[in-house]
Amino acid sequence: MVLLSGGRSGLEIGNTLLIMDVLLAWQELLSSENVLTDEKTISAVQTATFATTQRVLAVIRPGDRAEVQECIKIANQYQTPIYPISRGKNWGLGSRVPVKDNCVVMDLSRLDRIVDYHEKLAYITVEPGVTFQQVFEYLRDIQSNLFLSVIGGPPEGSVIANTLERGDGIGPLGDRINYVCGFEVVLPTGELIHTGFGRFANAKTTPVSRWGVGPSVDGIFAQSNLGIVTQMTVWLTPIPKYYLSFNCIVKDHSRLQQLIDIIQQLILQGTIKENCFNFWNCYKFLAKEGRYPWQLLGGKTPFSLQELKGTEPWFGTGDLYCASQEQGLAERKIIEEALAGRVEQLIFSDQEDSSSPLKDDIRLGIPSNINIKSTYWRKKIKIPKNLDPDRDACGVLWLCLLFPFDGQPIVESLRTIESTIKSYQFEPNIAINCSTSRSVKMFIAIMYDRQVLEADSRAMACHDHLLQLFVQEGYIPYRLGIQSMHSLPTAQDDYDQLIRNIKNQLDPNNILAPGRYDFSRDK
Repeated sequence: MVLLSGGRSGLEIGNTLLIMDVLLAWQELLSSENVLTDEKTISAVQTATFATTQRVLAVIRPGDRAEVQECIKIANQYQTPIYPISRGKNWGLGSRVPVKDNCVVMDLSRLDRIVDYHEKLAYITVEPGVTFQQVFEYLRDIQSNLFLSVIGGPPEGSVIANTLERGDGIGPLGDRINYVCGFEVVLPTGELIHTGFGRFANAKTTPVSRWGVGPSVDGIFAQSNLGIVTQMTVWLTPIPKYYLSFNCIVKDHSRLQQLIDIIQQLILQGTIKENCFNFWNCYKFLAKEGRYPWQLLGGKTPFSLQELKGTEPWFGTGDLYCASQEQGLAERKIIEEALAGRVEQLIFSDQEDSSSPLKDDIRLGIPSNINIKSTYWRKKIKIPKNLDPDRDACGVLWLCLLFPFDGQPIVESLRTIESTIKSYQFEPNIAINCSTSRSVKMFIAIMYDRQVLEADSRAMACHDHLLQLFVQEGYIPYRLGIQSMHSLPTAQDDYDQLIRNIKNQLDPNNILAPGRYDFSRDK
């Protein structure tokens, strides 16, 4: 290798010149204020809620779909990989940080139009910069009788990004990826497609049909690096005529196992809707306010409620979305009979109950920051009004597992999870979402303070230990953080080869989000 002036190699100088050329091309397209290379911006997009080392070259901010297409074409011309984000609120799973080094982050937050809306057919069509808060305010302002199932995460999170990550909303249609259609997608070459019926001019059923006619390709754009979704139709839920919530408590694993199986049958028979019941353990419940009991414990970690109170209870919360009070009361009676003698406490609250903590309800489509406070659980600072776990060095690692809806394997797994997390000196912060009548999603959160010496490495070791244990047991995560994209076993069939063939065809230069859910490359 020939060294030039200053000890820099010809290759390094060549790469620098290439970067300067591609940035100039993007500046000519987007203007300089939308091509960012300043230290503050780059530092922010390189920061997550756990340790990362990836270097970001720049941030580009296209303003519409046409500019996204042109940005992609420029990226191909200069062989510069880009990593799209919508709002960058993927806390606990990587925030805005690319999977691979030396990418340019494409920030889609300027694409923030609500494109279409239909009250009778209950849908809304949005761009990637549209947030849950924006949709809520839009529906409120037009006095719509519909609501969007919102996340427990930040109100400023992107609806499209959450959907494509197969994230969860709260309430009916919360398993959102099953209730969307009509994607507009920019391919890694800059080409444009519309899924479903959207590929036909003047098609009237594009926003109301998931599949269209012929092979459906919508699924390949979720959890992938095969395209940039610049528009999507999301289906909405009618505000119920009568709404009931209920809460119950169990104090040991045997009762929890029994309760899980009862709830599964109530969902299977339709008394409780899918995605309308959740289990939280006591640590998840306590962390909601973001305040570790430092004074009570004299600064000691971890916190053990078992040692303090002799028990680690679980809390169950369900919601009934009813067409009438009569329906709600009938469903309440069924639930009361099913849970009689099986739980320590069962409390119902309806929408008229002024004492209910659910009056300003996230479960009725009202976004809230309340759950974000939990990311400050181990921090000793005052929780700021403007919550930003990345900025404030909050340590957060999520592990997202999927289980059959069966009490015995779930409770057996919980024992393993709890003992493992405690062995690494963290609290087992766990929630279970009953997303369907046949499967549940388990959210395991490792919360810590990144400013504590070696906490990052200890938290990641705990996360990876759990991931390896459950993959070996056959419980594969349904969602991955950026650090785990190559942690899964090789497919037992030709699936990896199929994805490789599709990627090579759609993205011959490997320009789009290299490494992201791309299990066939760089093992």
